Amino acid sequence: MSDSSGGAAHAQGRRSRRTGRLIRVLSAMALLTPASVSAAAAAGSRSTPAPPPSTADQEQGMDTGAAFRDPADADLGTHQDLTITLDAAGTRFDLSGREVWGQSYNGRFVAPTIRVAPGSNATIHLVNHLTVATNLHFHGLHVSPSGQSDDPFLCVPAGASTTYSLAIPADHPLGTFWYHSHALATSCPATGSPAMPGMSASGFMPGDVENQIFAGLSGALVVGDDRSLLPRALHHVTAHTVVLKDVQLDRLGHIVQNTSSTSIDSNNPTVRLVNGQLRPILSMKPRETQLWRLVNAGADIFYQLKLDGYCFTVIGEDGTPVARVTTPDTLLLPPGKRYDVLVTAHDRPGETILRTTAYSNGPQGDSYPDVPLAHVEVTGPRMHQLPTVSGAIPTAPPDLSEEPIARHRSLALSENSEGTQFFINGKQFSFDTPLFDTPARLGTVEEWRILNQSGEDHPFHLHTNHFQVMSVNGVPRPYTHQQDTVPVPHAVNGVPGQVVVRVPFSDYPGRWMFHCHIAAHEDNGMMSYINVVR
Repeated sequence: MSDSSGGAAHAQGRRSRRTGRLIRVLSAMALLTPASVSAAAAAGSRSTPAPPPSTADQEQGMDTGAAFRDPADADLGTHQDLTITLDAAGTRFDLSGREVWGQSYNGRFVAPTIRVAPGSNATIHLVNHLTVATNLHFHGLHVSPSGQSDDPFLCVPAGASTTYSLAIPADHPLGTFWYHSHALATSCPATGSPAMPGMSASGFMPGDVENQIFAGLSGALVVGDDRSLLPRALHHVTAHTVVLKDVQLDRLGHIVQNTSSTSIDSNNPTVRLVNGQLRPILSMKPRETQLWRLVNAGADIFYQLKLDGYCFTVIGEDGTPVARVTTPDTLLLPPGKRYDVLVTAHDRPGETILRTTAYSNGPQGDSYPDVPLAHVEVTGPRMHQLPTVSGAIPTAPPDLSEEPIARHRSLALSENSEGTQFFINGKQFSFDTPLFDTPARLGTVEEWRILNQSGEDHPFHLHTNHFQVMSVNGVPRPYTHQQDTVPVPHAVNGVPGQVVVRVPFSDYPGRWMFHCHIAAHEDNGMMSYINVVR
C-alpha cells in the first residue's frame, strides 16, 4: 500500500485547514494512555508538527495474506425477534497482528453484523463505557425517527445505557445497511434529559461522529436475504459481507483522533482494511457466483472499487433492490454507501485484485492513491455455470418520475475557505431549528435541488427514507433504483455542482435528519433536519 499522494502543498493545505477545527478533547481520552498523552503534548509544543507516519510505517507488524473472514454476527438467539447488547468501550484490538487502541462495540474493530427480518422487532441495549456521550444510528433503515427508535437526537451519557426498539416493517426492502455512532455532542444536558443539548453560547456545538466512527464504532446491518429475490438457482450462493474501514495510527499504535494536539486529516496516509484485515485472500472456484455486500463504514474517505478483469452485477444499492440491473466495472462508495453485487469467477484458475483506484473528490478535497484491498484466488474444481441476472429485481421501489410534486426546496452546501466550518443554506446545524420553516407532509413527494458551492464533493445522506436521483449537473438520470446517499459534485469555475432528488415522505412523522456523510463535515455544521407532519 502506498502513501496518500495528494502532493506536498495540497497535504499541507489540508493540515493547516484541519488544525483550526473545534477541539473535542474528551472523546480522545477514551483512546489515550499516559504515554501517548505525553507524546502528544510534546508534539504539540513543537513549532512544526512531525509528519504523520507513512502507510508502510503504520502497517509494520501487520500480517497480510490471511484467509478472508466475514465479520462476526450478533447473537441472534432462537426467535425471529432480535435482542442484543452493544457495549461501547475503549478497546485494544488485534488488527492483522498489530496491537491497536481504539473504540468498539463488543470488542471488535468491525462491529458484529446485525441481521433482522422484515416484520420483526429488534431490541438493542446500548451500554456506554466511554468517557463521552454516544448513541446509535441505523443508517438506511425505514423505521421511526422518534422515541426509542432511530432518533439521532437521543443522548447516552458516559457510564449510562439506553434501549432501542426497532419495529421493522413487514414490507421493508431486503438489503445491506449499517449502524454507527451519531453523537451530536460529547456530553448530554446536566438535567439528564434524553435529548441532545441545545446550541452553545457561541451559536454552534460540534459533534463527535468522526472521532467515534473512526475509532471503530460502526458495523453492518442486513435486512432479510436479498438472494431470495434472485432466480432460484442463486438462492444459496455464498454471500460475503465486505466492510471497508480505514485507520490512521500514531507511532504508539493509537487510532488518530481530533484533539488539541492532533487532528484527523483524511488526506493523510491511512491503512485501508477489509473486515479489519490487511489484504486478505478471498477464495472462489472457477465459474462460481458469489454475493458481496459492500459497505463503506468509515468516517471520511471514499472508495472507488475495481475488481481487475471483472464487472460487478449490481442487484441492490443502499439497501434497496434495483429496478434495472447494471454491470459497471467500478463502484464509487463515499462514506455510508453500500452495494449488493454478484461476482462470477472466470472459468479457469487464476488470481485477481480487489482494489480502490486512485480518486480525487475535488481540488478542495482529498486525493487518494490506488490501493489493493484483497486478493481473489480462483482455484479448485470448476462449478456449474449459474444463470446471469438482468432486468428488475422484485420489490424494487416505484419510479417517482410521474408523481405529483407537493413542494420544491433548495439546499446549498458550502464551507469556509479554511475548510473548518460547513453550512447548509448558510447555516450550521442547530438542535433547536429545522432548516425549513414549512414542514413536509406524509403522503407527499417533494423535489429537492441540492447545490454544492464548495471545491469538494459532499455525499448527501437522508435519514428515515430513500430518495430517487432525477439528474446530476443537469443530466437526467434514468430510473434504476432509490438510495439514501448520493455524492453531490463540487463546483467548477464558480458553477455549483447540482443533484436533483425526489423524496417520498411515507409512514413516519418526526424530525428527518440530512447531512454530508463525511463525518468531519457533519460534525462541523453541514447537517440539519426537516419536520415531517401528518
